[in-house]
Amino acid sequence: MPTWEGTGIRGNHRIAYEFVVRQLRQMELTQTDTPPVWAYEAEPKELDLLAEALLSDHELSRSEYVTIELMVPEKFILRTAYGAWCELYFSCLETGEISDDGSWLAVDPEQENHETVQAILPHILRSWVVTTKPLRLQHT
Repeated sequence: MPTWEGTGIRGNHRIAYEFVVRQLRQMELTQTDTPPVWAYEAEPKELDLLAEALLSDHELSRSEYVTIELMVPEKFILRTAYGAWCELYFSCLETGEISDDGSWLAVDPEQENHETVQAILPHILRSWVVTTKPLRLQHT
């Protein structure tokens, strides 16, 4: 299991991520206080756009990334709206406080043009890994 010390996450960043852990616990998706794992639900054809949105040009040019396809049991997934989470997160970075109106939890998978869905997991098990592949962007 990951540890907070191993992540290097401190200060207001940690306040935000510990808030997510409390949400996972309240929703009975975990019983631990370990750092959560961020994953994203995306079709293979959307991976380029997602990677370019999440990673800077510097990161993309200096590091090699892989995609990991997971098959995670529903009982371990907290689906959240990426944009609303970012608002909550960046507000916490500025203030050190969480201002939660619940909008980051509002994900409508039936909406045709829904925003990026984060699948926050309490951990990853090896048995959930379906495939791993090098990330090869078409747009860079």
